[in-house]
Amino acid sequence: MIPWQQLEALGQKEGLRVLACIPPPPALDPTGLERMLADGIGDLGWLDEHRDLRLRPTAMLPTARSLVCAAWHHQPEMTDGTLRRARYAAGKDYHILFRQKMGRLGRALGGASRAFVDSAPANERTLAKLAGLGWFGRNALLIDPTAGSYRFLGFVLTDQEVETRRGPHGDDRCGACRACEIACPTRALVEGRVLTERCISYLTIEHKGVIPRELARSFEGWWFGCDRCQEVCPWNRFAPPAEDPRLTGREEDAVLLSVTAENFDVHFAGRAIRRVGWERFQRNLLVALWSLGKTAILPGRDLPLVQAQARELGS
Repeated sequence: MIPWQQLEALGQKEGLRVLACIPPPPALDPTGLERMLADGIGDLGWLDEHRDLRLRPTAMLPTARSLVCAAWHHQPEMTDGTLRRARYAAGKDYHILFRQKMGRLGRALGGASRAFVDSAPANERTLAKLAGLGWFGRNALLIDPTAGSYRFLGFVLTDQEVETRRGPHGDDRCGACRACEIACPTRALVEGRVLTERCISYLTIEHKGVIPRELARSFEGWWFGCDRCQEVCPWNRFAPPAEDPRLTGREEDAVLLSVTAENFDVHFAGRAIRRVGWERFQRNLLVALWSLGKTAILPGRDLPLVQAQARELGS
């Protein structure tokens, strides 16, 4: 068996200070997934397509004997202008940076391993909760009472037997607080779950079509993701700084509005924002500006999706 101290030392080499390790559960409770599907998942059809994998973690590595879980803190402060994007997208794409760290950790343990950071059909929040890294807040995010929720989650399935060590958190400590539910601009938070098709993060990142006017009016300037439920969470007063300077950055309004189709890929190279593509980026800026009562001549105004969105907004 690999002792905990060895895993901890390997984690330290990668700058990973929040670790836990548990035997991989053979199956997960399907209740949460079934409820999400019933609420509606919009363009996230892959959630239903890979249901079995999400409920059987070891399906990704049948020989797995241990599941290593890690949390990595990103930028907790907002330094942008009037137009706003989720803090996690401030710097380089965490999928790449964090997954590389987890991959090296898995290889250092020896044997066969599978590393994933929001890159596999796994129910990551549930696995992290089982590992004691936090509880599900009313905003459906995993909260650590010592560090809040501005963090990424990473995992390694390994066929090596690693000493079990759970984190100290797991019990719900939201109490009677409903700050996140009250603050959610589009009222997407209901009874501890997110109504996908009302969530600004979903609408600006995953949704491929026109954003309904009814929801767009409440965007408050968000153009990529949304942190409103985290901004009001009392536990985030304990959020530490980003653990890697590559996770930090800022976006000035004037710079965003000057991005063109020709330099879009270069401007957002190596960042999660690039995934939305030029057309949805322009749609998002249109909606964000409109929600603030502002207008601008966008370089992508002739794009079909942007034109359809403008008609929806009556602008």
